[in-house]
Amino acid sequence: MLPTETEKLKIIQDEIIALGQLVLASNQQILDALKKSNPCLLDDISKIKKQERYEKIDEIDDNIIKFFALYTPEARDLRQMVAFLKITNEFDRIANSCNSFIRDFPQALSGEVDKAFILEYALPLQKTSVAALTSALSLIEIEDKREVQEAFKNVVVEEGKNDELYQIIEKNLLKKINDNLPLSQDYQDTMQALRRLEKIADRALSIASLMHYAKLGGVLTKA
Repeated sequence: MLPTETEKLKIIQDEIIALGQLVLASNQQILDALKKSNPCLLDDISKIKKQERYEKIDEIDDNIIKFFALYTPEARDLRQMVAFLKITNEFDRIANSCNSFIRDFPQALSGEVDKAFILEYALPLQKTSVAALTSALSLIEIEDKREVQEAFKNVVVEEGKNDELYQIIEKNLLKKINDNLPLSQDYQDTMQALRRLEKIADRALSIASLMHYAKLGGVLTKA
């Protein structure tokens, strides 16, 4: 690979990592607010502005297209560039989920719902989302095949925990809806907000699957 090609590839990778760290930071702030059992703290979190996000994603995508136009990457680098094109979309979807949760969750808990019960489940749910996303982001830089497999396994495990937790939450919230019909809309709004956190872990698994394919090749299955 020519030095200029290597350099360009590194620039694109660094841009992807910076965008991912921005998204991860929002998720960590959400987790911190839930740890303090104070959803009102979510109001102080700076949302990832849509326009700024789109500008970053457009810049990355443009650089990837130029990379294809100027160079003839080897199979592994070609897979990585294709993965990066898809990953920017996953970051965008995660950011949308974060922003929706920050907007909707405090309002959903503002009524007479069982706040302690909901926060008890929301905290571990977001912990698994952050853990899955952290491991997924690490795959962008990892080169060792064994470490790639281990990081991917971590994402699969955390996403599985996340799914199980949400299923428990959904079951219990549906029971509360049946037991207290006057608050049914409030509990439905809460469940919808928590669904955003579950989606973040899903997107983290998609990112991990793309990077696993980019690093090791093989058949890419839909996460």
